Amino acid sequence: MTRDERAAPDSGRSGDTRVLALEDGRELAYTAWGDPDGYPAFYFHGTPGSRLEGALAGQAAKKHGFRLIALDRPGYGLSTFQRNRSFRDWPDDVRALADSLGIHEFGVVGHSGAGPHLFACGCFLPPERLKFIGALAPWGPVATPEIMAGLNPLDRFYARLARRTPLIMRASFAPLGWCAKHRPRLFLSLLRSAVSPPDRAALLDDRLRERLSLSQREAFRQGGRGPAHEALIAYRDWGFDIAAVNVPTHVRLGDRDVFVPRRMGSYLERVLPGVDFRWIEGEGHFALDRWDGILAACAAHT
Repeated sequence: MTRDERAAPDSGRSGDTRVLALEDGRELAYTAWGDPDGYPAFYFHGTPGSRLEGALAGQAAKKHGFRLIALDRPGYGLSTFQRNRSFRDWPDDVRALADSLGIHEFGVVGHSGAGPHLFACGCFLPPERLKFIGALAPWGPVATPEIMAGLNPLDRFYARLARRTPLIMRASFAPLGWCAKHRPRLFLSLLRSAVSPPDRAALLDDRLRERLSLSQREAFRQGGRGPAHEALIAYRDWGFDIAAVNVPTHVRLGDRDVFVPRRMGSYLERVLPGVDFRWIEGEGHFALDRWDGILAACAAHT
C-alpha cells in the first residue's frame, strides 16, 4: 500500500477494498476478484452499480487467469463525486489507478452502463497500455431517432427528460436510491417486473439476487447524485465517437434484452471497428454465464 492509498471498510463481503487518493483530491475505491496473480483487467459496473458487482464475473476471471480490479465510479460507493464529469474523464482515473498499482498494460471489461466508460477507454487510452475491451450487454449511444424509438418506455422517458429538463431527470433518481437502500426486496421485485422472461428466470437465482442487492445498496451509499449524473450523460451526446475505439473489442448481447435494445446493439455492431460482436439468442440482460466466453476471448490478447 502506498502513502496515497488506504484500506477501507468493506460492506460487500469482498474481503479487501482499497481507496486511492487522486491528484485532484478525490478518492477512488476498488476491490479485486478472480485470480490474484492473473493478468489485470479493470471491471466497470452498471448504472447504477458498484465495485461489488465484480463478484459476478469473478469465477470466470479465475478460470481464465484474470485479476479483476473492480472500481466504484465517481459518486458511487466509496468513490468521491466529481462535478460536471464526462465520460472522457474516466480513462484518466483508470490510468491513475493502473500507475499506482504498477500496472503497465491491462484490459477493461464491464456490464450494462459500463459501455460508455469502456468505449471511452478504447478511444483515449493508448493501445500500448489498453489491450482489449470485454463487454456484456453494454449501453451504447442514443445516436439516432431509431435507437430512441427502440428504447423501453422508462428509458425513453428518462432520455427525453435528460435532453429537455435535466433537473427533473436528476431528481427522479432519489426514489430509486431510497428503494435500493431501504427496500431491497421491493427494488428486486420492481426489476423483475420490468425485464424479459429470460431475465425473470435468471433473477430467481439466490446468488445473483444477493449480489445485485449488495451492489445496488452500495451504489447509493452517498445518495443518488452520482448515479443520476451518470444516467443524465448516458442519454445525451457522449462527446466522442465510438468509431475511434482502437483496441480489440468483444461484445455479447442477448436478443431479449429490454435495457439494451436490438437497434442499439446493431449500431454497436456496425460502428465499433472490427468488433467481435455476438448475439445471444433467447437471453436477456443478465446472461452472466457469458462472462466465460467473453474472458476466454479477451485472454487471446494477454
